[in-house]
Amino acid sequence: MRGRGHRVIGFAVFGPLALAALVACSSAGDATPRPTTPSADDAGTVDGDVKAPGLDSGTSDASDGGIVEPPPYDFAVQCAGDPCVAQLAARGGAHACAVLRDGSARCWGSNDSGQLGTGSNDGGAVAKFATAPTRVAGLSNARSVATTGSGSAGTSCVVRADDSLFCFGSDISGQLARETGPSTGVHADPIAVAGVRVKSISLANTFALASGTDGRLWSWGANDAAQLGRILATDAGPSWLPALADRVTDGVRSFAGTSRSGFAVTTSGDVLSWGGATADELGRSASLSKNPVPDKLAVTGVTSVVTGAHHACALSPGRIECWGSNDVGQLGTGLRAEEPFPARVVLPQDVYPVAIAAGGNDTCAIDADGKLLCWGANESGQLGRLDGRDGPTPRVVQGLDEQVVAVGVMDASVCALLRSGTVRCWGDNLFGQLGRGARDADVHPESAVVDFP
Repeated sequence: MRGRGHRVIGFAVFGPLALAALVACSSAGDATPRPTTPSADDAGTVDGDVKAPGLDSGTSDASDGGIVEPPPYDFAVQCAGDPCVAQLAARGGAHACAVLRDGSARCWGSNDSGQLGTGSNDGGAVAKFATAPTRVAGLSNARSVATTGSGSAGTSCVVRADDSLFCFGSDISGQLARETGPSTGVHADPIAVAGVRVKSISLANTFALASGTDGRLWSWGANDAAQLGRILATDAGPSWLPALADRVTDGVRSFAGTSRSGFAVTTSGDVLSWGGATADELGRSASLSKNPVPDKLAVTGVTSVVTGAHHACALSPGRIECWGSNDVGQLGTGLRAEEPFPARVVLPQDVYPVAIAAGGNDTCAIDADGKLLCWGANESGQLGRLDGRDGPTPRVVQGLDEQVVAVGVMDASVCALLRSGTVRCWGDNLFGQLGRGARDADVHPESAVVDFP
């Protein structure tokens, strides 16, 4: 019996990135991995090429114990065969999705909202879950996928090679951007989002942020807390239709959101936040009412930002800073006190983070050696440990026999994309979100390979 049980978490991404990092595939015959970096154009949370964050060449950061900047991390998948996964996405909820080398998108886990994109089944009942990866109906030439969820509900969006966007799943806040407006029920058919062409997208539980091909930030969905970042002139139209997040005037390279707050990393490395109602979400001094104007946080040199249910984290050269709720140690500070402002994550000695992901009440990071570290809630073994104790300090996940190139964090499960193009998952499997072909109520701290039929 679980110590904490399943909790339904209100969120969003980030996505992206939970992290959703697109990685280039190369053949198994390539002797030398190509030095590539995740691109927000494909990742859904990072806009533009982002190299492994580091200090000036040949220098070290005394505050990090003298860690010398490593060479740029290679995020490329070296496909060992077919099927080969090129990109992985999971953030909150109980489902995950992937893009394969052949351009198909596959999803598995909970389908309570139609978030697996399995289609409407000719008007029949839509399956509530899928325990193995299932092809998203009617879509090809997928470039990237983004997901978000809370409990068994969720939303997914696929960006195709022609910059078109197709979304499916929960639309309770208008996050599917359909002209008919928000609606309840199951939306299992992928439908094109009209009015915008995108390079990448990040999903929150109630709204979406996207990098348009015009280089601007777009938004749609709920706006009850001013989370869309819009001035909302009289001709802006309903909030559930795509429009420019025109309060964000700087170029952005990464973006994410909780249910009530938005975050963006500018091209100069500043983090902006807006929306919400309390400082512990916005990461800065804020009034008790919604705060629609984007303002800077006290962090600089940031390359990416990610969000969980009620916390956020920013990645900078050689360090991670997090803020927000911290009841199970999801901020990685070694404590359980919430932080209204960015607080330094206590990383093990000689760990140099190159990518981060968050979802639910957990956070994970990939280090420059390809190891995966996770911290936060552990009621279902999602930290890779059987003890069931939450982990307020980052620790390496054992049992992954290859370098990790991407990670997705659900409410109580984690999946990692490995160098060979395989995916391994661990944690809760109540909805089949581990992709093992069956579901159960057991705790699974050990990872197992997801079989892509």
